[in-house]
Amino acid sequence: MGSASVQRSAAVLVWTPVLLAQPLLDRGQGPDLLVSVLLVALAAAACAVSVLDSWPSPRARTALACTVLVAVVTLGSTQWSSWAPAWLLAAMTAGVALRPRVALVVVPLCALLAGATTAHLGAATEAVLTQAFVVALAGTTAAVIGRLVATTEALRRTRLQLADLAVEQERDRVARDLHDVLGHTLSVMVVKAVAVRRLVRADPDAATRHAQDIESIGRTALNQVRDTIHNTSAPTLRDELAAADEALSSAGIEVVLPDVVDPPQVADEPLAWALREAVTNLLRHSVARRCRVELTTSGDRCRLTVADDGTGGRGGASRPPGGHGGLVGLRQRLEAVGGGLTVTPGSEGFTLTAWVPTKEPPR
Repeated sequence: MGSASVQRSAAVLVWTPVLLAQPLLDRGQGPDLLVSVLLVALAAAACAVSVLDSWPSPRARTALACTVLVAVVTLGSTQWSSWAPAWLLAAMTAGVALRPRVALVVVPLCALLAGATTAHLGAATEAVLTQAFVVALAGTTAAVIGRLVATTEALRRTRLQLADLAVEQERDRVARDLHDVLGHTLSVMVVKAVAVRRLVRADPDAATRHAQDIESIGRTALNQVRDTIHNTSAPTLRDELAAADEALSSAGIEVVLPDVVDPPQVADEPLAWALREAVTNLLRHSVARRCRVELTTSGDRCRLTVADDGTGGRGGASRPPGGHGGLVGLRQRLEAVGGGLTVTPGSEGFTLTAWVPTKEPPR
């Protein structure tokens, strides 16, 4: 049982011995005492079942127990005036245990029955009205406290769920960014290492330059990991185009880049991620000789297309379209800003097209 349930139950159950003690104290000795003990025990049990069984939501057994409680209090209060305080317990139990719409009917009914039984025993009009008012007030107060406790518990659960969601989203962001950043950087380092191995005897100076590039890229990767963890950097399309030109050229791939690079600000970062992922996949999975990068803006969309003449969709060397982890993360990035992604492997190469709106989507 949670703390909210304990607080809610205690708001009513703590009053059970207080409000049901008077019928026992006034009975004295004889048969009336036995009857009072039985009725008080039944009322206390019905109250406990009603309150404890109603969390987190009332059930049929809750309504039955509440009905038994009201019936017992009605029976006792029509016979003995000492049962009048028990109506407070009945009203509070109904206010806490029953659904709001049902309690809206039962609490006033308890107030009316309390007034009627008080009048039945010959009490003055003022006493009858006071009894009805006090019972209605007690039931209403208990209902408000019950709803407040339930709302507080719901807010607590929601806060925990939001915290868990925030942690999960941050974990996904770090994983996606590390994949995109390190996947690209390590692919370039592999290309450079292959060039070093190929040139170390034929052209030592060129091999040395590539080795220096590997060192520089490694240092850059360390900074990129730090920036990714702290979410302090974002790629730009102009920088990624320059990096793509260098990486692909080092791999012996002819690159055709767009003449004008001036995307809208809202499209710059998402398309930079798209270009990085496309180049990473090309270096890893393709045996292309030529790659073409196009950047176009038409209407309300800015579109980036990366096409190569590599293995495309043939055999095991092809790059998996929708199921690749990097492409899945890229699609999530683009959809987050209202864009989209299409990948088209074919017999003559592989084409990746990413688009984003030129204006920020409404929130």
